[in-house]
Amino acid sequence: MKPFDLDQELRKTGKEKLAAGVPDMIRQRQDEVYASLADLPMQTRTGRKQRSGRARTFAIGAAAAAFIGVMSSAYVSPIMAESLKKVPLIGSIFQMVNDLGLQTAEERGLVTPLSVSAEQEGITLSIPEVVYDGTRLSMAVKREGEGLEGGILEHTAIQEGNTSKDIYPRGAITRIEMQIDGTSIDDYDLGARPGLSGKPTSDPNGALFELLNMSLDENGIRMPDEFQLTVNITLEGIAKPFVMEIPVRKSTDQIILPLKETREWNGIQLTLEQLKFTPITTGILMNIEQTNPDKALSDETLLFEVWDEKGRVLETVGGLGIYSEDNHRQEREELLFDRFAEAPRTITLKVFKPELADPSQKSGSFKTDENGDLLKTYLDELEITIPVDQAGLKQLYDDRQQ
Repeated sequence: MKPFDLDQELRKTGKEKLAAGVPDMIRQRQDEVYASLADLPMQTRTGRKQRSGRARTFAIGAAAAAFIGVMSSAYVSPIMAESLKKVPLIGSIFQMVNDLGLQTAEERGLVTPLSVSAEQEGITLSIPEVVYDGTRLSMAVKREGEGLEGGILEHTAIQEGNTSKDIYPRGAITRIEMQIDGTSIDDYDLGARPGLSGKPTSDPNGALFELLNMSLDENGIRMPDEFQLTVNITLEGIAKPFVMEIPVRKSTDQIILPLKETREWNGIQLTLEQLKFTPITTGILMNIEQTNPDKALSDETLLFEVWDEKGRVLETVGGLGIYSEDNHRQEREELLFDRFAEAPRTITLKVFKPELADPSQKSGSFKTDENGDLLKTYLDELEITIPVDQAGLKQLYDDRQQ
């Protein structure tokens, strides 16, 4: 069976079940995921973490993985779920995720193949491939063995009073620790670290992990062009972590376009300062200021999209926002997106306000349509369109590793 056949089966089964309505458990979990977008870690310039009503970090990690796990358990029969666990990993993990940049990296020969693995108690973990473009490092993780009880990223959140507890099946990843040239980075405990995220794939025994090189994160991850990465992965039910050493080297060029384009709306001044392109990732850097002394930027929930001139919208990879300490009146934003399918002539930054399920509140769950998509109010006054060097970008996109 081809890997994408698995996705088709899941979609087909899910649509049949959706025809009978969305179960309350799924709707509740969906609301929790949307609400979490507006309640992720925020940093001030001192590096002190805060909670904010705005969605400032866009890591795709445990919340999404948990949501997918719940959806799968609701829509896939026990027989089919058991069959999926036994399907071997076919081809590249980078071809099994909805990420055009990683798929392109595989096709262009930008991926570094590896033969790194570790074995304990009848379970083998391996890292078959990695790619690094200077902005994000993407690492495939594969699991094999007997006695595995669920997917590699599977877990269930159990509510215990005012707190929740995660329950993992045997063989699921519970923790990852990393070192760059021997220096430890912040631990990643299924969603706690904005710079590191885990994504499920169409194979339950394969996962994708990404490290983001955020220039605004002064106290965060710093990855040079070439380094040694030490990975410690803990699995549920296994006493000791799996330890692997990975050589990492940047395999792509990049184009940086400095800018100073400013727009204003309702006392908010937005300045687009930089566009950055690699064959894998698109990055934007902007500054946002609140000019109304009676308001703070955290009073508004603003989200961002990147479009080309043909109306194609990029998928979000991650991001970081850093407030100033003067009552949250200024913020620096760094957002990362997927690459474009082809080199565009222009790039448009669109800003929108998601509609809240309860309009009387300043934060909470977002309202969605019948397809589960966010209901958005676009702010045309803050929209910025930038012409780009299409020929230069096309050359970058078509470049292959020599």
